Amino acid sequence: MIWVERSAVTVPVILINGQPHIILIKRSRRLKRHPGQIGFPGGLLEKDETHQQAAVREMKEEIGIQDNCYRVIKQLSTVVTIRSSVEITSFLVIVECPDFHLNRGEVEDIYFVPIEIFEKISCEEIKLHDGKITCRYILPDFVIWGATAKIIRNSLEEIKEALRNFKGVVK
Repeated sequence: MIWVERSAVTVPVILINGQPHIILIKRSRRLKRHPGQIGFPGGLLEKDETHQQAAVREMKEEIGIQDNCYRVIKQLSTVVTIRSSVEITSFLVIVECPDFHLNRGEVEDIYFVPIEIFEKISCEEIKLHDGKITCRYILPDFVIWGATAKIIRNSLEEIKEALRNFKGVVK
């Protein structure tokens, strides 16, 4: 049996001018794992912690969301990173307060990407130097690739459906 580390992320969504935006972070270049990459708030599970507890804890630690400012809507896809074999379980979260406090030891920047962008571009398949296949979204200012891109690709329709059912957030 191959040991796979377990982690969890939130796929936070916030309304900006009435339109849903996915919140992404740029990981600090000082981190040992995935430095400088674009991703979702999240991290490894701690002892006796559920996936959802880990995802929410990491979101609060990394981008400073307060307890009364978010709602976990549902569990989304689970993917495994192709380089480090980390299993990542994702959760759709609605962020209701635009009040962020970045943990600069872990997060360099925060991005708000309109969900509609992912309807207009596809997750382009790429072959890595070791022959493994992943995908990437190329945006004007950065590239989203690997597990983050796969979570978006695998969950986009489910996210849009959940948001439609959540007080009519998406038309």
